[in-house]
Amino acid sequence: MNYKQFYCQIPIKDNNVKIVDGIMQHDTANIIHARLMDGAEPFDFTGYTGVLIEILKPDGNHIQAMITDDPEVNESNNPYNIQVLDPASGRVSFTLKGQATVLKGTHFAEVIVYGNGRRLTSARINYYVGDILDDDNFDVSSTGDYSSLRTILNECMKIANEEIDRNEAETIRKENEEIRANTFAENMAELKAYLEHAIEYIDQTRGYMEQAYAYAQLAQEPSAEIISGIISTLGLASTTYVDTAVSDATQDFDAGKFTDSGPTSKFLKVKTGIEELLPALANGEFGFCTDTEQLYIGAPSGNIPIGGAYVASATAPQRTDVLWIDTASGNSLKWYNGSAWKATATATFA
Repeated sequence: MNYKQFYCQIPIKDNNVKIVDGIMQHDTANIIHARLMDGAEPFDFTGYTGVLIEILKPDGNHIQAMITDDPEVNESNNPYNIQVLDPASGRVSFTLKGQATVLKGTHFAEVIVYGNGRRLTSARINYYVGDILDDDNFDVSSTGDYSSLRTILNECMKIANEEIDRNEAETIRKENEEIRANTFAENMAELKAYLEHAIEYIDQTRGYMEQAYAYAQLAQEPSAEIISGIISTLGLASTTYVDTAVSDATQDFDAGKFTDSGPTSKFLKVKTGIEELLPALANGEFGFCTDTEQLYIGAPSGNIPIGGAYVASATAPQRTDVLWIDTASGNSLKWYNGSAWKATATATFA
């Protein structure tokens, strides 16, 4: 079945009412073709986000129906079949039925366009609904109709909430990304500090090696100053075997004779230290162990102890390969049996 088609031009800048006549009560086949005009030119509303049709009925009730730029939302929420035919030419259509034709009398309709945060309302369309002879057969009361508007608003609210959730998720993602970036920067700063310390240690080690090499080069002509420098740099204990008084001159010298009388400025000092640090002495070189009080001389066969077949003291000697005259026990003669010092049965010394 065909529709009754009504065509009208609606200005957007004045309040001239366009009258549409020929609509009857309870009809459902009335299509209004409206063209929005800006003066003599069609009004271009390309980029719209919503079109609202609002109708004021004779009893004061309102009808509000709306479509958006989302076809999926409009598909199930468009009871008055609002169609945007050509936004560039200002063309829109809608169907008058249901609550829009239930009452006889004059109705006022407006086309409202939303877009880019703006609202634009057209001049009114004035349409008259004529009564029919069998009105008593229709048991329909006049009410306001906002169902499609509520549904669309709910859909818009849902979309808005989804957008809010998306923005919140994006904010959380950015915060986590910032935390990750800050953590990475902190880790890189720590790594940089570790590398700088490592470079310092490497530089120090290189310095020590260069000093050691310099001392090795100078070892051909040792002097008290050089040896003291080595001891100070390496932090060696004073008990290490070193020459404690070495002349800058390296030639042999005569220390004098036992028969020389009177004080002499000539004397000979030998290497000293604890026995476990005793080095291999050069041929004819002396070494004195301060802990065992044993004197050694270097020989081709190795270090040879000089004298010291016995030790006289009030305390047990460190060496166990000598006889011990215990001055604290009446000069008794003792020997070491492998685990303890034992006194002989008869031997004592005056």
